[in-house]
Amino acid sequence: MNCLLTGATGIVGSHIMFEWLHKALTTKDVNHLYVVIRTSKISAIERLKEILEDTDKPSFLNQYSTETLLGKLTVIESDLLSLDLKSSKSLNFDTIIHCAGSTNLLQTLDTQNTVKEQNLEVTKHLLNEFKSKLKRFIYISTAYSFGIQPEKVDDTIENHTITDFRNPYEASKYESERFVKEFCLENSINSQILRPSIVCGRLINTPLFETPKFDVFYSWPMFLSKYAKKCTENFRIWIDKASGLNIVPVDFVAKAVIYAFLKPELKELNIVNPEQILHKDYVGNVLRSFKITNFEYTATKPENLNAFEELYYKTIGLVFEKYLSVPDLQFNAEAISALIKQLGLESNLGVHKNFMNLINFSVEKEFRKSYS
Repeated sequence: MNCLLTGATGIVGSHIMFEWLHKALTTKDVNHLYVVIRTSKISAIERLKEILEDTDKPSFLNQYSTETLLGKLTVIESDLLSLDLKSSKSLNFDTIIHCAGSTNLLQTLDTQNTVKEQNLEVTKHLLNEFKSKLKRFIYISTAYSFGIQPEKVDDTIENHTITDFRNPYEASKYESERFVKEFCLENSINSQILRPSIVCGRLINTPLFETPKFDVFYSWPMFLSKYAKKCTENFRIWIDKASGLNIVPVDFVAKAVIYAFLKPELKELNIVNPEQILHKDYVGNVLRSFKITNFEYTATKPENLNAFEELYYKTIGLVFEKYLSVPDLQFNAEAISALIKQLGLESNLGVHKNFMNLINFSVEKEFRKSYS
């Protein structure tokens, strides 16, 4: 039960590695993990050691030495588009968990090119390069690859008509999913598509609230931390009061990925929260935490913007308006709810009661990355 993992220095990928290590050291369900890491300011192996020795890693790994953890890992020093079968042929794996990719939500042409290369083209390269070696390919997509939907979606994307997306990121993940399924079917490779929704810090394993990078919805407190003092007039914030964010803790996502790895018959799984947190229930709390008390919710985008509103709607508001201001994506969460129950977790994964803890933690950490 050996596997190659991409994205091991990222938010979800590092936690998949943590869960794999715990499983490998306590059971016989999995064995060795090959991790693809490119050299940056430091070598690939030093980057891996930095992650394994970080005091913020899950406490269930604290009993193991770095040497013990490294015994279950092999570093492949490469960027993904340079990774080839020839240099990896002697490595003993027949499964890839492909977690690496861009989560850039901007609408620009540069972003469109970036997400196409990092999400679609890299996926194509991996499958074309390793098709003779692979028995299984696990693609970590996004729950938002369904795009904009008027009704609840289930775990099988073919059951739904996919036409409109909020941004190029969602479209790139959908296109990647299609390619994975078609390629794997043609080449007799078992494929699994796993779709996490919006990812937050840990809420299951201590130390709580940790994440190696504050991404996506954390951009909101980042913006307010920098600019809240400029809000001197009434702030009219455009939200859909009936909608919300679907947020899942990163440690739950990792557990779900390992669960799926051990169930190769599971073809698709939306790793989502059965209960979204409504915008009307958290937006005000976040604003008040940054001492913005003079605000109101609006059902349409306001006109005659004041200086702070102008800044907001040209920056972070522009990125998130299609998540905050329109009906949200709804999920039939029957399959993931069964796993939540099996793990003995709260039905909403603790997100609602801990939302402000997550926000406050990110502010206290000054949104700093844990890993280089």
